Amino acid sequence: MGSWVVEKTSYLGIDGSSNINEFTCDIHEYLRSDTLRGITDKDRGRYLFTNASSLSVDIRKFDCHQKYITADFRKMLKADQFPCLVIRFLTLDEFRDGIVVKGQVMVELAGKKKTMDVAYKCSESSPQQIKLEGFKVMKFSDFELEPPRKIGGLIRINEEIKVNFNLYFRKLNS
Repeated sequence: MGSWVVEKTSYLGIDGSSNINEFTCDIHEYLRSDTLRGITDKDRGRYLFTNASSLSVDIRKFDCHQKYITADFRKMLKADQFPCLVIRFLTLDEFRDGIVVKGQVMVELAGKKKTMDVAYKCSESSPQQIKLEGFKVMKFSDFELEPPRKIGGLIRINEEIKVNFNLYFRKLNS
């Protein structure tokens, strides 16, 4: 497998809703140079990542496109205490252009960790560049978080969220 660096054009978005409207909080530019490293397990047809293979997303960079929702979102995720959402890649099926592959990640949010299975649609723009896209439905309670309520509980954020991602990787020459 080798080493792959996360391209800055990667996207991460979170779709949520309340009892009165829907919202999206997203990051349109990945400003870190995180690198995924791993080896190929030919017997099982998948990649195994090293412990350092993770994406670290600054929660304060999420924009919910409404000032009060952005502030509530950051507060709920405890951005002052835990400023990063960390996605640690554990395994990934061998990928081929145009197919859906499965993998496992560990997500760390607000000081809590949870291992999850994720499906990705893989596309290869060149042998040196790949894109993994997909979504994962989660609940705030997966990370022991409680969605905010406003106006004495009249406005309630729903428990379920959908995390959308388009991750672009460029192969590093070894």
